[in-house]
Amino acid sequence: MTDAPRTAIVTGAAQGIGEAAARRLSREGVGRLLLIDRDGEGAARVADTLPGAEALTLDLACAEALRAEVGRSVERLGAVQILVNAAGVTDRGGLLDATPATFDKVMAINARAPFLMMQAVAPAMPRGGVIVNVASMLAYGGPPFLLAYAASKAALVTITKGAANTLKRDGVRVFAINLGWTVTPAEREVQTRLHGLPESWVEDLGARQPFGRLLEPEDPAGLIAFLVSPDAAMMTGAIVDLDQFVAGTVDDNPGAA
Repeated sequence: MTDAPRTAIVTGAAQGIGEAAARRLSREGVGRLLLIDRDGEGAARVADTLPGAEALTLDLACAEALRAEVGRSVERLGAVQILVNAAGVTDRGGLLDATPATFDKVMAINARAPFLMMQAVAPAMPRGGVIVNVASMLAYGGPPFLLAYAASKAALVTITKGAANTLKRDGVRVFAINLGWTVTPAEREVQTRLHGLPESWVEDLGARQPFGRLLEPEDPAGLIAFLVSPDAAMMTGAIVDLDQFVAGTVDDNPGAA
């Protein structure tokens, strides 16, 4: 007798971290994947390359649509063993210039959407189920122009701990990854279009990092694979810093940062 294939739901799966996580989970033997993204065509392109995968077009900022669509999907899929909340936005906004609309959008997608996803999916998770939320090192604090974003990720860290505490007796484990600077297609566009960096910025800035490069989506994907594996079976509520700088310390070579 063989075990039934595991089912995973991944948000933000059209590109970047969500796509890398979906591909890694597929390689690790996850047999059914629901890939959620507001870019439905992108999610479908990824799904077409993975066995047992399907795509769902969904704007996670819309709470009503999220609850309805994910609820129907979970009812159809049955037991869901893995949920990866990788979707997020990095809209700029600080204390003095963030509009209410920007603040609400960032909070809705980065904090409220993972909360609602867990609400919808956790009841369908058997013992051994795992939830991984992609947060950020900026949850500790960040530059002034990303205050709204940093606040949303700090909120997600607290939500993660609360969810882990809530679900521990059900045998469902919950984690967050505080992600360092990671090169994704969206990040490339932001840095070149919005901040005016040259096309070589990834290589130029990467060479000045402690480990000689910026993170790639495959880095969090590998950590996600570990967290959903039996090797992490006796831990929950952990907030894992995936970064080459140490939070709360001072760099001994600030000119290289």
